[in-house]
Formats: sequence, C-alpha cells, structure tokens
Amino acid sequence: MNNLFSKNLELIKPLAERLRPKRLEEFKGQERLVGKNGVLRNLIEKKALSSMIFYGPSGSGKTTLGRIISQELEYNFEVLNATIASVNDLKLIAEQAKKDIELYGKKTILFLDEIHRFNKSQQDVLLSYIESGVIILVGATTENPYYSLNNAVLSRCLVFKLESLKKEDIREIIERAEKILGVDILDEIKEVIIEISDGDTRVALNYLELYQNIEGSLRKDEIIKFFRERKSSFDKKQDKYDIISAMIKSIRGSDPDSAIYWLARLLHGGEDPRYIARRLVVHASEDIGMANPEAMLIANSALIASERIGMPEIRIVLAQTAIYLAISTKSNSSYLAIDSALEDIKNGEMEEVPSHIVTNAPNYSYPHSYENSFVKQDYRKNKKRYYIPRNNKNEKLIEEKLNRLWK
Repeated sequence: MNNLFSKNLELIKPLAERLRPKRLEEFKGQERLVGKNGVLRNLIEKKALSSMIFYGPSGSGKTTLGRIISQELEYNFEVLNATIASVNDLKLIAEQAKKDIELYGKKTILFLDEIHRFNKSQQDVLLSYIESGVIILVGATTENPYYSLNNAVLSRCLVFKLESLKKEDIREIIERAEKILGVDILDEIKEVIIEISDGDTRVALNYLELYQNIEGSLRKDEIIKFFRERKSSFDKKQDKYDIISAMIKSIRGSDPDSAIYWLARLLHGGEDPRYIARRLVVHASEDIGMANPEAMLIANSALIASERIGMPEIRIVLAQTAIYLAISTKSNSSYLAIDSALEDIKNGEMEEVPSHIVTNAPNYSYPHSYENSFVKQDYRKNKKRYYIPRNNKNEKLIEEKLNRLWK
C-alpha cells in the first residue's frame, strides 16, 4: 500500500531498480526466449507456467523476467535470496500461498535468487512445495544448475539459459533511460558504458547513474579513464564460462602453464573459488579417472579446502590442484562407461535382476568364500562391456586383471 513516505523509498533505489521493465514489451534481450516466437513468451501467453530455473550471467534479466511473469499472470510474487533464506522462510511463504489459493484462487510465484546456495536439505523442503503445486518456483542462478542442484529439483523444473545482452540491447536500455530521466549522454561516454557493461544491464545503468552524479566535475577524458578502470579480467570478448572452459581444456591437454593462466584470470575476475574447485573435481573424474584415481582425492581435498579457506590463500591450493591434474595421465573411460550404459537404458535396455543376486537370494555365491575373493557368476544377462580400459599404465594392469578373472 502506498503512503506518504513511499516516494522517499522509491528515490533511494538504485537507477537499475527504478527503471526495471514492468511489461514484456519493455524487456530487452533474450529474443530466443521472450521474442515473438519465444518459448517462454508462449508459456506466459497460454498461462501454462510451471516451475523453472533461469540460468545465466548477472544482469541478463533473471529477476526482471520473474517479476514480469507474475504481473502478466496476476500472480503473487515473493522473493527470497538463498544466501540468507531459511527453511522457516520457505514454510511461511508456502503457508500463505496455500491460503491465497484456497480463499482467492490466486497462485504464488516464489523467486529464489542464488538458488544454487541452498543445501540438499533445503532443496528437499523446496521440492515438496513444488510437487504439491503450492508455489511456482522461479529459481535464478549464475551457476550451471546441472552441477549445483539436486536431480529431483531439476526434474520438476524447466531450465532456461539466459545470455549476456548484446551491445544493441544495452544501447536501447541506455537510450530508454535517457528519455525517462531527461538526460543527454555524450556518444563517447555511451560507448564506454556499453563496452564496460559486458552485457550486464545493471552495470550499464549503475554507470549511467554515476555519470549523472559526476558530470560537470570531471572532464570527458577523465570520466572515460575512470570508467575503463572498472574492467576486470572478464572482458567483453571472454566471459567466465569461456575462461573456465579454457582452464579445463588446458588441463585436459596436459598444459599446466595455460591452466594456471586461466585459473589466475578466474580468480582475478572475482570467480568463487568453490565453483572452480567443483569444476576441478568433475574434471578429475571425467578426464583422468581410472588412469590415476588419486586425482579425485587431490581435487576433492581442494574442494573441502575451498569451503574453509578464502582468498588469497586458496589460490595456492587451487594452483597445486590444477598443475597436478594437468600433468596427470588421462583417461575418460569412466565417463564413456556411464554414458554408454545410460544411453542403452534410455533406449529400453531394462534387464531383470538375475534371481541369484536379488535380496536374500539363497543361491547367491558369496565371493569372499572363495579363493582370492572371486567366483564366476552372472551379474547381468547382457555381456556388453561398458568399461573399456584405456592404454595407460594403471588401466593396463586393470585390463590384465579383468581378463584373468573373466577369461
């Protein structure tokens, strides 16, 4: 409800918040999703909304889209940030949402920012509300949800990837702001703001607001120099996902120097060390795996350390891990094995469990009752091999052992 002081509250909001689009027609960028034939636009127009995850860089419009959706559909809109929200906060919103459905037939959207920060137990509580339909979840994250969210939550949500805005989109946003504010920005300043925004709407509008405040007190060249100093090592051509990709590919390619360079770029650009550590753990299994199982232990130790040690010290742990993984023998046999098995299962290869290895089977042969703790027996009808040892020292020994046991 508006009161005498509402105008004061509005005035203290940052420009990016005050100029946030309120209708789909005002929204810039993400043409693939909300353009004329966009998937998300169609869902909104048909009122066929279900829980979803918005995954993309900062300033790409995740929060704005969530608000626009609630306004277009006339749903209640509740906001939580996973970095500070508790299970009790979820329960309070869910209880009110249930009452609103029962009394008014009005649905509630819960916009959960930084959803990747929720731990497993918190995600489990969230899952129960999604399944019951009490709330419609719109989760927002800059992290890849397929790494950071429970499979159970993911399976009940549509995942939409948002991209950094194009230069043309940022330019239109700035020009719209000029009209609303009644200001006229020098073209050179405008181009610098577009450049340093790096596709982030919020950054562009924050610097537009800063320009308003310092115009007249600094020369044009001083303003340009000041603005350019803002740029981090995540530049307009290489976003953090490209740099992470470069680091992983350098490790996969056994180039420790390049791996360290790209790691340094990530850290200098402000990337969360915990995210880097998680990617290193995945790489240790995907690309090194059985060729050197100790790589997983090293990477996991780095992940644990990243939870307890912050910058600048964690840089040393991550550097040691990246170098170790880069110089390690490589094998993707585990990665190929599980993907091959999953593909067969998706294609209908659903075998019955053999009767002698079901729970409490009386005719099960207990391997430890035999010499060398091994006895031949069938564990599956189909004899297709999924794990194929690669040509490295460790897996050659594994292959010799498997051939000796199963000849």
